[in-house]
Amino acid sequence: MTDKARIDVTLVSGARPGLLKQTLEDFSAKLFKNFSLQTLYVNIDPFEGGREEVEACEAICREYFPAIVARKPETSHFTRAVKWLWSQPAADWFFHLEDDWILNREIGEAEFRTAQKRKVTQVSLMTKEKNWGYRSFFHYEPGRKVILGKDFGKGLNKKRPIFTTSPSFLQRDFAKRCAELMDDGLDPEKQLNYLNPELNAYTARFRNHFIGARREFVAEDIGRTHRDARGITKTVVDGNSVWSRDT
Repeated sequence: MTDKARIDVTLVSGARPGLLKQTLEDFSAKLFKNFSLQTLYVNIDPFEGGREEVEACEAICREYFPAIVARKPETSHFTRAVKWLWSQPAADWFFHLEDDWILNREIGEAEFRTAQKRKVTQVSLMTKEKNWGYRSFFHYEPGRKVILGKDFGKGLNKKRPIFTTSPSFLQRDFAKRCAELMDDGLDPEKQLNYLNPELNAYTARFRNHFIGARREFVAEDIGRTHRDARGITKTVVDGNSVWSRDT
């Protein structure tokens, strides 16, 4: 019997204790219990709440992790949160999560280890939002398969691997270099694959392997329903995500 894989966890959270509690309870029961948890690095932005809610979120985190390093900025900024988090972990691999996801099934260590193939620096959980219609377990840019000028239908551009933020396992040194190359003025996920040439040239050297398949959504976004109920919408302006509340 081998020891469990040691991982750190990074977490982007708003000031939303109820949502955070639901997420951590679910991931603790279906994923974290199968790994040796080291340190949680959490960024709690004052998004949808104030100081009281921020402190409540930190207290909830302490219920689930043996060691915590918390960053609690005065203003919310998603890209800066991700950059800080991805530069922190000490474990070789860490799990990155946001406060508005749940799992549709258990994730074991064996699936994680199986996905660690050559050049793989991210192991991401399949979600509906990826709109993935291919058999490949590697995430590449969708396109057309053209050979000698003849179009053979939809295919994958294997020169452009696609990377994501949450929820996923990330190799520490890869994530740290991505954080160094990120532009504060651009959405983290969008610039991992486009918009940031220096970062894109770096990520193109590696691969992202799925846990799950095209018709099996392992993780589910519960933030969309939460935001809709509160009249909060997201728009992309000049490559960055902007949140607004309906009036």
